[in-house]
Amino acid sequence: MSTKDKSNNNKSLRALFSVICLCIIALGLIVYFSTQSNENTQVAEPTTVKQAVTEQTTEVQRRVTVKETTTKEATTKADETTKEPSTEPATMEQNDTNTPYKSFYKYPCDETVIKGYSEELVKNETMGDYRSHTAVDFKCSQSTSVASINDGLVMSVENDNLLGKVVTVDHGGKLVAKYCGLDTVNVSAGDYVTIGQALGTIGKVPFESKDGVHLHFETFIDGKCVNPLDVMGKTE
Repeated sequence: MSTKDKSNNNKSLRALFSVICLCIIALGLIVYFSTQSNENTQVAEPTTVKQAVTEQTTEVQRRVTVKETTTKEATTKADETTKEPSTEPATMEQNDTNTPYKSFYKYPCDETVIKGYSEELVKNETMGDYRSHTAVDFKCSQSTSVASINDGLVMSVENDNLLGKVVTVDHGGKLVAKYCGLDTVNVSAGDYVTIGQALGTIGKVPFESKDGVHLHFETFIDGKCVNPLDVMGKTE
C-alpha cells in the first residue's frame, strides 16, 4: 500500500471516530436531559397531587358545613312549625255555655250531697280534727264516671296526698273547678272539654276516707272559694 493510500485511510478512520464520538456525546446529552426531566416531573407530581388532595378536602369540608347549616335551619323551621300552641292556664272566654251562676250547669255525678260547703270549722272524722270544708262532697259509687259541669280548659292533672287524683278545669268567667278523689283520668292538661264530658272515674279521697266513696268538688271564682251549688244554681 502506498503512502498516499495509507494517509487517506487514516483520515477516513479519524472521521469515523469523530462521528462515533459525536454520537456518543449526543446520546449522553439526551440521556442526561431525559433524566433531569424525569426528576423534575417526579418532584413536581407530589406537590401537584398534594395540592389536589388539599383542594378536594377543603371542598368536601365546605359542602359538609353548608349541609349542616342547611339541615340545622330546616330543623329549626320544622320545630317552629310543629311547636304546640301554649296551654298556659287562662280563663276561657265567657259565652252562653260557660257563664257562672247559670242553672244549666250539669252535676258532676250523683246529685246526693253527703257533706256541704262550709267556711266554718267542721269535724273531719278521718283526720280527727276540725277544719273548714270549702267544697261539696257528692255521693258516688266506686268507678262512677265524673262529668265536666260545663265547657272548659283542663289546667292540670295532679296527684295530691290528701285529695287523691285532682283534675282542675277552667270553666270560663274566672270560674275554676277541682274534681278531687278520682281513680282514673281521661284528660290531660291543655285539653278542651265540653259539658257532660267524662273526666275520669271515682276513686278515693284520702283525707275523707271515713266518709265513704264520694267526689270532693271545689269551685273558685277569681281565685276565691265559693259554694259549688251556688255556682251551678243548684240547691242542697
